[in-house]
Amino acid sequence: MYEQMGDDSLPPEHAYEVPDDPRIWYVVATNGSRLVGLFVLIPQNLVCWEVHAAMMPWATPREKWAAARALPEWLGDNTECRRLTAAVPANNGPAIVYGTHGIGLRYVGRQPAAFLRGGHLQDLVLLGMPVGG
Repeated sequence: MYEQMGDDSLPPEHAYEVPDDPRIWYVVATNGSRLVGLFVLIPQNLVCWEVHAAMMPWATPREKWAAARALPEWLGDNTECRRLTAAVPANNGPAIVYGTHGIGLRYVGRQPAAFLRGGHLQDLVLLGMPVGG
């Protein structure tokens, strides 16, 4: 899973340090008794936040979809977030489907050649949605 978390600048797993910026939210998704996944929410400003999702391999599809569907309402009720965004490598089809069909994000654009993985430039698919009232 670690290798899928970033681009070619990602340090070796043993050298990675979780960012401790107090503005970043780490939201744990559970089924009530066990870990399903983690949403990392990075505010771009007060109301526009970028989401990164990591679902555990042992979580069932139902649990993963339930976590995705619950996120926007939870954000609206518990944070200042009013716009949720994601920038997903174009070749990461499962993440695009999870974002659009699970969380409810919509396609808003594309950044050509904006992500380097395996020495190859890839486009980033830009997704977004309103959150809350």
